[in-house]
Amino acid sequence: MPTTDPMEMNKLFGMALGLASPWQIAELKFDPEETRLDIEIDFAPGSSFPCPECGESCKVHDANKQTRRHLNFFQHMAYLNARQPRMQM
Repeated sequence: MPTTDPMEMNKLFGMALGLASPWQIAELKFDPEETRLDIEIDFAPGSSFPCPECGESCKVHDANKQTRRHLNFFQHMAYLNARQPRMQM
């Protein structure tokens, strides 16, 4: 029987998008009337990311929410919503 467990669905979409730690699917929102799927991507508080210049691990000091259009999910418009981390170098 197919799973409807939200955690399993989040894991499935995370694998399909190729997300790596600390990125994770936070929430999936589906609106059949709008034929729209919103995939909320986030990272845990205290996460570190590699510096784009030196590659050293840096802590996030704030983030800016971004929305990007993705390929359709079957006939439904798909959007990726994520906080873009900003680090102090």
